Order: sequence, then structure tokens, then C-alpha cells
Amino acid sequence: MLVNMELYRVFYTVAKCGSLTKAAQELFISQPAVSQSIKLLEQQIGGTLFIRTSKGMELTYEGKIIFGYIEQAQELIEIAEHKFAQLKDLEFGSFTIGANDTLCKNYLLKYILAFNKSNPQINIQITNRTTVDTVNLLKSGKVDIGFVNLPIDSKYLDITECFEIHDIFVCSKEKANAVNGLIGYQDLVKLPLIAIERTSTTRMRTDEYFEKKNVFLEPVFELASHELVVEFAKAGLGYGCVIREFVEKELKDGNLFEVPLEEPLPPRSIGLITLKDTPIKFAAQRFADLVIKNK
Repeated sequence: MLVNMELYRVFYTVAKCGSLTKAAQELFISQPAVSQSIKLLEQQIGGTLFIRTSKGMELTYEGKIIFGYIEQAQELIEIAEHKFAQLKDLEFGSFTIGANDTLCKNYLLKYILAFNKSNPQINIQITNRTTVDTVNLLKSGKVDIGFVNLPIDSKYLDITECFEIHDIFVCSKEKANAVNGLIGYQDLVKLPLIAIERTSTTRMRTDEYFEKKNVFLEPVFELASHELVVEFAKAGLGYGCVIREFVEKELKDGNLFEVPLEEPLPPRSIGLITLKDTPIKFAAQRFADLVIKNK
């Protein structure tokens, strides 16, 4: 038997107030509407819940039994509403971000620190994966929001471009001195190159671009992370393909030198992704708003 919850709410209020008039005032409906709701509830459950006396509405024996359970249910509903309000106000909660190590360290960390400072009660979980993996985790509901290298297939995603990045080649001072003038792509591939693994989205996009130019990269070192490419280049092991925005300090301090290319590589973007037509947690939305506001 399915009974409209609104009928039970009216029943609870009448039992608590002991009066149809007072219940109507508390519920902001008319007294006839309250009376009709009680009659309808009694019809649906097949029994009398109240006895009408000169003092007001008194519960029958059966009514008292039902009231005990409805009272517990009402308390749970009020607790649920309170918890929902707390979630909305970020008084507690958690969310999960999907992003690769490089983005976490060089882009997201400042936002995570700012968010944590304002909302220390919110638990932020980080799942470090490639762009492809992050998209799959988002689709399966294992992360709430993701930060990925663009472009990607947006059929099931809402994408917000957050940050433009530029791929460059860098090297040590010794390697830089060995380079004369602007370097063309055909000369670039003759150098000992250092790159991230072919499975990464960054590497795939770089390879696609060069292949359109009929240039094929064959790095002497293929590494698992952007940070390792940076360190190998600083050590003088070759010319590393890195993101300029993430090595600005090394360039400024003279620990790395940019290789001057005749034709710079086209810029790319970092994007925030969420599932289309799918609401996300309040805390995740607040973090996303923070990133977008300060992009």
C-alpha cells in the first residue's frame, strides 16, 4: 500500500496540535483541506485514526501506534533536511578530482590549498590518472570532476577551458650552446629528444601535430611524467618537450633554456570536465566555481 507522504504529514501535525484549526494554521492550508486529508488517509489505510471530542482531536489506539512510527519518520526527515543544508553550506562532505600528476602539482595545487583553507572540513580525494582514464572514471561515477588535456571527445561531457598551455623544447645550458639560431622541425628530430610516454594525451597530441608536418619523433628517452622530462633535460641528457607554463621558474633561474623553433607548436588548453545533464556534489561545484572564477 502506497500512501501519499503529504497525508502522513497532515496526520502528524494534527496529532501534534490536537486540533484541526491549529494544524491548518501550521500547515498554511484550510481547515476543510486538513479534515479531508485525514478522511482520505483513514480510507486508504482502512481504519479510524482520530476521535473528535469537545477538546479537539484525540488519537485512537491504532492512531497512537501509527503516530509513534510517523513521529520517528518525521524526525529522520528533519535530520535529512538538516544534513542536506549542511552539505549545501559545505559544513561537511567530500568529492573526488581526477587529474594527472603534472596538472595536480603545477596547476591545481594552488586551488586545492585555497579551497582547503576556506573549507577544511571538506575531504578532497585526488585520483591521478591520464586524460583518457580520467574521462572513463568520470563516466563511471568514480570521480566527481576532472581536469584534462584538451581537445577530447565531448559527446557525454560539459567542458570548460581553464588554462592555455604551450609545448616547448628545453635543454641545459651546454645543450643550448650547441644550437645555432632558429631550429626547424627536420633539424629538431635529429637532436637527442626526451619526451613523455606515448600513452599520454600530451604525447599523442604532439605526435599527431608533427606527423601532419611529415615529421616523426623518435625520442632517446620516453619517461612516465612531465617532471622526469624536466629533470632529464636539466641534467643535459637531451632536449625535452615540456609545458612552458610549468617550467617558468627553471627558465627564469637559468636551469633550463628554451630551444628557439622556427615554427612554435600550437597552444593547447587544460579543461574542466563534468558529465552532461548530471548534477554534481555541492562541494565539487564550489571547487569548480573557484577554478573557473580565477582562470
